[in-house]
Amino acid sequence: MEGFDVLVVIHNVLRWAVLVAAVAAIGGAWHGVVKKREWTKGDRIRTVMYVATMHIQLLLGLVLYVQSPLVQQAMDDPGSAMGVRELRFFFVEHISLMIIAVVVVQLGSILSKKAEEDASKHKRSAICFTIGLVLILAAMPWWRPLFPGL
Repeated sequence: MEGFDVLVVIHNVLRWAVLVAAVAAIGGAWHGVVKKREWTKGDRIRTVMYVATMHIQLLLGLVLYVQSPLVQQAMDDPGSAMGVRELRFFFVEHISLMIIAVVVVQLGSILSKKAEEDASKHKRSAICFTIGLVLILAAMPWWRPLFPGL
């Protein structure tokens, strides 16, 4: 297995860590909104885990993007690539939506940190983190195996 393939496997495995962190952070945030509870150290830890896994995944994804044979093929003829679903997806859609998702999740972290009231911290993170997860789910290549190699 060469370097690119190893990175693809790591990227595939890490997506599950991102999704677990997302569900934990979103669940905690919406729980805080509904129950009107205080912002806790656990909320901050869940936020940090979601943001950190997103950033690591983004860095891996950017490395894969510049090494990907599919992206290289799309770059050779971008006009034609737009007509091929898989090429268009990895060349434009996947990377664009994932970068936007990282920005939205990071924004949720920043806005919750800057809020003075606990209710605002929960509301801001709940909204941004949920939007981030929706973008992540929209940008996942669902036609590929969920557990490659198994």
